[in-house]
Amino acid sequence: MTAGAFFLLFLVHALALISPGPDFAVISRLSVVSGRGAGVAAAGGVACAIGLYVLFCLFGLSLLLDALPMLSRLLSIAGSLYLGYLGIRCLISNGTLPEENTRPPRGKAFIAGFMTNLLNPKAMAYFGSILSQVLTPEASPADALLVFMLLVTESFLWFALVAWLFSSTGIHGWLAQRMRWLDRLVGTALLGVALGMIFMATR
Repeated sequence: MTAGAFFLLFLVHALALISPGPDFAVISRLSVVSGRGAGVAAAGGVACAIGLYVLFCLFGLSLLLDALPMLSRLLSIAGSLYLGYLGIRCLISNGTLPEENTRPPRGKAFIAGFMTNLLNPKAMAYFGSILSQVLTPEASPADALLVFMLLVTESFLWFALVAWLFSSTGIHGWLAQRMRWLDRLVGTALLGVALGMIFMATR
């Protein structure tokens, strides 16, 4: 794998990461509501799910989903239901921050980040497409390991930065006073993504 291909992969994935999506919405809200630790834990969950997707693609499991469209459709529906559930929870939230001693454990935040990314059916198509451009059949195991480490590390660092920013004193204080609107915005975004996924899966 050439240095140029490696840099191209880094750049393409960076652009994908900074595009707002369900991962960003969930991590930013968790960082405001439950603090920096929860946001970083959710970032770790997203990074682990991305690592699984990269392994799936490296071992050719993306071809299995292409061969079994019903399985891919079921995963899409499951993902849309989960995102819809998160969206509804945001919409019915009372817009207040929990007390420090009643905040959910970081393990729960990790699972939220992990499931949000894992149940996104677009992730398999995305990683399958970009990895096919840089990993040829002649690629060595070292190349595959390098790609795995790049994508997982880059993902974690970006979303950890998001968690740090949204839990920083100035931004956190400003958003805390507008929590109801943040919940409505995040909930609407998640429901929109969920409805789009159901439409694509059932048409």
